[in-house]
Amino acid sequence: MSKTRWAVVVQSKNIPLDLELSTAICQCLQQLGHQAVLVQDGDPAGLEADVLLLLTYLGNFPAYCRRLKSCGSQRPKTILWQVDPLPPENLSLEAEAIGLKATRWKDRFRLHQSTAAMPRWKKIGTLFRLRAWANKQCSAPGYRKATRLIQRRAGGEFDWMKVRGVMEAWRRILDARREGWLDQIAVSTNPRRRFLASRGITAPFIPVGAHEAMGRDLGRSRDIPVGFLGNVKHSRRTAMLERLSKRLKEKDIPLARMVNDCYGEKRCEWLNRTRILLSLHNFSWDPAWIRLLIAARCGTLVVTEPMKDEHPMIAGVHYFAAAADEMPEVIGKLLDDPAKIRQLTSAAANLCQHELTLLRATEKLIDLGETVNPERLARP
Repeated sequence: MSKTRWAVVVQSKNIPLDLELSTAICQCLQQLGHQAVLVQDGDPAGLEADVLLLLTYLGNFPAYCRRLKSCGSQRPKTILWQVDPLPPENLSLEAEAIGLKATRWKDRFRLHQSTAAMPRWKKIGTLFRLRAWANKQCSAPGYRKATRLIQRRAGGEFDWMKVRGVMEAWRRILDARREGWLDQIAVSTNPRRRFLASRGITAPFIPVGAHEAMGRDLGRSRDIPVGFLGNVKHSRRTAMLERLSKRLKEKDIPLARMVNDCYGEKRCEWLNRTRILLSLHNFSWDPAWIRLLIAARCGTLVVTEPMKDEHPMIAGVHYFAAAADEMPEVIGKLLDDPAKIRQLTSAAANLCQHELTLLRATEKLIDLGETVNPERLARP
């Protein structure tokens, strides 16, 4: 069949991390001979494509969600690549019902538009911040109760605001399927695949692959022994980092933190100064593989909490896994063994260069998009 026309949606071109992945996917599609354009939420050009690819989380695209619902058969084939977390696969029906009920407060306060694309004057003129505050106060009791129920089964510590995110992501998928406009879902981790399977939804596992924009090994001297990269707001990682920092300091190992605005070349430069990158989960059931890909591209070893996932990256081969309490000892031994660090980083870099690539992931996405809406193909 003829090459399809793809539109890859980004929440906002002002969000570096979203733009980085979306742009790279467009480049891969073009490299594979397809037409591909990058669009923001609600851009009419997205509805003219044969395939519309929504990334990370449906809640980022309220305008497209509304328009696709009303398009009928004249819409593009729509694929969601769920790269953001979903609830755990052992989510109880009680916790699910309570969490989904809490998400409805957002509708009552008409919080549909993405804040990333909303100008400041509109936030003020529509009393957006007041409505967002009211939504938080009204929904918090439900999310807190759902959080306690999830913790009983899944274990670990996490803030109710993190649970709000995963329940909203699940609710958006349910709404899209009920409305009939979401054709395919792919997921980037097996825990997300298993959760959807537990709810009767088949979603292929397509791991995010490495690409050039993630960085490169500059071959420089590394003066940061251990670093942490990521946001710790509303996260179990805040207290964990404090404890790890103290224990590492006792071993004369400083922990450098980069928690804000570290993207592109700035991130690449920082990681090339770092020998070991510390990775801590937001949720015990949801591994953060993208961080490992970025580190691998930059020649940085990752020491992470164990991953409950089947993935091309393997503990002890491409990275090192240890419980948080064991990390200071593990890190100390690794810093004393440069040959071991070189062995692991070399294997990870090789995997991300040849097998675990975004180009291969894009080929799998193309397979999902092969059956385009015939009525659209008939249009001039």
